[in-house]
Amino acid sequence: MRGPLKFDERRRGARGRGLIQLFILHSLHKEPKSGYGLIKEITEKTGGAWVPSKGTLYPMLKKMEEEGLIIVSDTGKRSKNIFSLTAEGEETLDEIVRTRKEEKEKMYVFRNLLLEIFGDEPESVKADLREIRFLTEELPVDKQAEARSLIRSCLEKIRELGS
Repeated sequence: MRGPLKFDERRRGARGRGLIQLFILHSLHKEPKSGYGLIKEITEKTGGAWVPSKGTLYPMLKKMEEEGLIIVSDTGKRSKNIFSLTAEGEETLDEIVRTRKEEKEKMYVFRNLLLEIFGDEPESVKADLREIRFLTEELPVDKQAEARSLIRSCLEKIRELGS
């Protein structure tokens, strides 16, 4: 495992990608965007909790372009560079997504590390639901039907609480 926010590619000699680089690949997979468009999207997706600076984003875009992952596909209004994924960028993203299970485990470990440092998060239904989701996704296929049955039973009891 590399750093907690590094996502590995399985190809020999491939370097780990940080979360922002992974998001850039993901975002450009959906549609080409300018650097400003990426900053705006990250800001919106994090509810303003993180606004990457131009000094962070643009050198990263340049490096990703040099690595052949993205290209400047167009120059939009006001001479803004519009970035698109290359075939290499698509392949890199696909490879990272295929290793989703390991990456989810990595994020789960990172969550546990934060809980160790800052203490348990207050009891919340959302935290319990995240835990249920993580655990059920990791179950073998032959155990998933039993898990669904347990979850449905819990849902019925919760509905009863609301009536």
